[in-house]
Amino acid sequence: MAGTYFLGMVLGVPLVIFALALLAGYLHRDSDAEVLDWKPTRSPEREAELAVNDIDQMRASLSELRRRRGAGEPEHAAEHRWET
Repeated sequence: MAGTYFLGMVLGVPLVIFALALLAGYLHRDSDAEVLDWKPTRSPEREAELAVNDIDQMRASLSELRRRRGAGEPEHAAEHRWET
C-alpha cells in the first residue's frame, strides 16, 4: 500500500505539474517573445556581416596553416568577398 502511494507521488505529482504548465502555456494569449520581452540584439545585416568576417578569418587561418606546412596557396586564394 505504501509503495503504491509512493509511486503515485513520485510519478503523479510531477506529471500533474507538467500538465498544468502545458495547459497554462497553451491558454496564454501573448507570444513567447512578448512573455520574455525578447528583442534581437543585432540586426540581420550585422549578423550577415559577422558571418562573412568569420568565414574570412577561417580562410586566412587555413591559408596560414597550408603555408606553414609548405602546401602553397589554396585554389580559392582569389579572396572572394561576398556582397552584403
